[in-house]
Amino acid sequence: MPPLRRFLTPLLVALAASSCTKERAEGGNPATSSPAGSSAIAAQPSAPPSAAPPTAAPPPKEMPLEERREIPGQISFISERDKNREVYLIKPDGTGERRLTENAVADYNGPGSPDGASLLLIRVEGEEGPQQLFLQPLEGAAKPLGPSSGRVRFPSFSPDGRWVVFESDGGKGETASYSDIYRVGADGSGLKRLTNNPEGNFDPVISPKGDAIVLVSSRDRVAELYRIRPDGGEPVRLTETPRDEWSPRLSPNGEQLAFVSDREGADRVYLMPLSGGPAGRVSHRGLAPRVVEDRPTFSPSGKNLAYVLRSPPAPSRVIVVDLANGNEVEVTAPEGGQMSEPTWSPDGRHLAVTVTRGQDQQIHLLRADGSGLTRLTTAPGGNWNPQWVPAPRKARK
Repeated sequence: MPPLRRFLTPLLVALAASSCTKERAEGGNPATSSPAGSSAIAAQPSAPPSAAPPTAAPPPKEMPLEERREIPGQISFISERDKNREVYLIKPDGTGERRLTENAVADYNGPGSPDGASLLLIRVEGEEGPQQLFLQPLEGAAKPLGPSSGRVRFPSFSPDGRWVVFESDGGKGETASYSDIYRVGADGSGLKRLTNNPEGNFDPVISPKGDAIVLVSSRDRVAELYRIRPDGGEPVRLTETPRDEWSPRLSPNGEQLAFVSDREGADRVYLMPLSGGPAGRVSHRGLAPRVVEDRPTFSPSGKNLAYVLRSPPAPSRVIVVDLANGNEVEVTAPEGGQMSEPTWSPDGRHLAVTVTRGQDQQIHLLRADGSGLTRLTTAPGGNWNPQWVPAPRKARK
C-alpha cells in the first residue's frame, strides 16, 4: 500500500478536505489546500549564509481606506454565518459584501477565473455525500463541470481560462480509482482522465504557459512530484527521495517549483527548477519536526514567497520571504490569534489571510511587508479560505 497518509484526511480538508473545526483551524478546504528528472535530489540550503533571521512586522496599524480602494479585484471566502458553508464576496475596502451561493449543501470556493467573471467551487452534500465541481459566475447560476463523485479536490484554471484540471475519483462511470487527475472545458465539455493508476494522483497545478501540469503521485510507493503534458501522456518524475513531497506551486514565469517535503525529517518548503535539478530549502531554521512550514504561494512577480509557519506553542503565523536574499518577514495575528491561508492580491502588493481566535475566524488584509493588518469581515463564526478574484477585464484600466 503506498504512503497515502497525507491524502487520507477526513472528507473536507481544503480541496484535499477535512471535517469542520479541525479543517478551519488548519486552513482546510477541498478546493485549495494540499494533502499533505529521475536522479536523486540533494537538499541544499537555498538562502545565503548571510540571510538575516526573520524580522517582526511593524506593530499593527490599519491600512487607510484610500489605499484599500486602489487594490484590484475582490476576495471570495467561505462563511458559516448562516449555519451552512456558503461562498461570499467582499471588496478590499470592506464594501460590497454579498452571498454568492445559497444551498442546503456545503459550498467551497476555489480560484477565480483569469477574466474575473467567475470562480470554481466544489459542492458537497453532507459529511460523506457526493461532491461535484461547478463553475460559478459572479452573476448567474452555477454550472456543473464533470460528474458527481465521491472525491473532488484542487481545481484550477488554465492561463486562458478555457479549461480546468482537478483531482477526482471519477464518479460512477469510471474505473474504480482512489484519485486521478482530470481535465474538462470551462463550458463543461471534453472531460478527460489524464492519469490512471490505483496508488493515487493528487493536487494538480498548471504551468503559467499552460504547457504542463505538475502533480503529486504515489505510483512509486512514495508521494513524489511529476510533470505531465496538458493532454496527459507519460509522466516525468521530478523528485526522488525516500520521503514525501507535496503541495507543488509554480512561479509566475514557470521556471521554479515550490513544494513541501519531509525529506529531512521535518515539513519544510523547498525550491527547485521545473526543468529538474537540486532542491534547496527556502528557510534557514532548524529541523525540529514539530515546527511545520506549509502552504507556499508565490507573489505575482515571483520575487516573494509566502507560507504558513506553525511552531507550537506559539500561534501559527505567515512568513514572507524575499527570494533574492532569503530575508523573511514574520507576520503574527494580534491577541494571540492564529494566522493562516495567505493569498496574494493580483498586483502582488497585498495579502489576504485568515485570523482565528477560538471559534471566531475573520478575513484580514495586510501589505506584502507585513504591515497594515486590517480586518475585513465581521460576521460571527467562521469566515475563512480567502481567494482573490481578479477585476473583470472590462473593468480594468
